[in-house]
Amino acid sequence: MPRFAEFDVEGLRKSSAVADFPWSETWVTLIRVDAKGVVRQAKSLSEKVSLLTVASDKDLVIASCPEIYAVDDLSAARAAIRASAAREMTPSLG
Repeated sequence: MPRFAEFDVEGLRKSSAVADFPWSETWVTLIRVDAKGVVRQAKSLSEKVSLLTVASDKDLVIASCPEIYAVDDLSAARAAIRASAAREMTPSLG
């Protein structure tokens, strides 16, 4: 039996309510608490990609920037952070 059956995020703002959430910014830290209570954080772009890749709907994922947001749409967060990572890896022409 998991230590936490469910996380209550009703008191937190939702990341989906922010247009163009700044996922890739260095001042945004992602924190994941899994169903067993294990806590992980991600600060770099590659760490954020990894954290969001393994996160599930049973986990609590929050973004700190400097307010605290509940990451309520993992698919959108994954897409945004992967797009940022792809832009970072693409060499600029000019």
